[in-house]
Amino acid sequence: MSFFSKYLSPFLAPDPCDSQPCQNNGTCSASEDTAICACLPGFTGATCDVGTTCPPGGSIRIENTSVAFQYSPAKGNYPSWMKDSQPTNPSGADRVWLFKGYENKEIAVYETVEDITRGIQSASITLPYKWAGTGHVVNKGGLYFQRLKTQNIVKYDIRKRNITAENHLKDVDSDNTCTYQWGGYATTDFAVDEYGLWLVYGNRSNNCNLVIAKINPDTLNVEHSWATTIRSGSVGNTFMKCGVLYATNSYSETSTYIRYTYDTNTGKQKSLPLNRIPFNQPGTYNTMLDYNPHDGLLYYADDYHGYLATFPIVKSV
Repeated sequence: MSFFSKYLSPFLAPDPCDSQPCQNNGTCSASEDTAICACLPGFTGATCDVGTTCPPGGSIRIENTSVAFQYSPAKGNYPSWMKDSQPTNPSGADRVWLFKGYENKEIAVYETVEDITRGIQSASITLPYKWAGTGHVVNKGGLYFQRLKTQNIVKYDIRKRNITAENHLKDVDSDNTCTYQWGGYATTDFAVDEYGLWLVYGNRSNNCNLVIAKINPDTLNVEHSWATTIRSGSVGNTFMKCGVLYATNSYSETSTYIRYTYDTNTGKQKSLPLNRIPFNQPGTYNTMLDYNPHDGLLYYADDYHGYLATFPIVKSV
């Protein structure tokens, strides 16, 4: 035993990965005194302890809202809101980020959903530059967004308050052309599901047809991509679950439904009838739709009435 091992080891902070906290073959990395688990596909949670059953062929059902309320600061401000899709610290699992506008850089932070309903804001964050659209996500403490009027996607470390990665994607639209139906610079849409981080965008080099790209969460490099045959302007919004893209028929109709799916597991795409996967939105101007694999909820935001809502997603029988 060396001098340092014998006399100094009792005073050194233990490695948080020594206890092997990551389950189901997850990979552990240490951030100061905190263990961060990178989970294999099909598992989520702070320690990869939550297994997810992915239904075959996109067989899901969107339940009625589990939470739905009107928040006046969201009304008329093209809102989006979210929790961390894979929180690394349980104490921050309930924290909520609210984004107002499709070209802004001020983020409002709330400790719980209840705090939003009561208007109790705990903090605010000012980004180095403006985001574009409403397709942002928070994942493992990182905020992912498109930089306004550029073809760059960005990762921002929320705790350290700095940019940790930025990548240029040549087929991403930097203007307001390859958007979802409602416009608003909604040209890129980040998503997180059981398989990791995705980017859905209208390909400006291919008639604005949607592309589904699997993104490395650290480098922002595209690991793999799938080209669809559906134009970005023909859908209201999209989300990913279990590697399947789901696209709504409209951003403004109350009786909305999933009109299109693309399964990256099989490479198959489908156009769906209106009664296959109905989706009854509370508002009439949907600006954001994102699935969170940590709590299994679909997050929704409405501009016209200021609705913020969540919907449970279950396997269809």
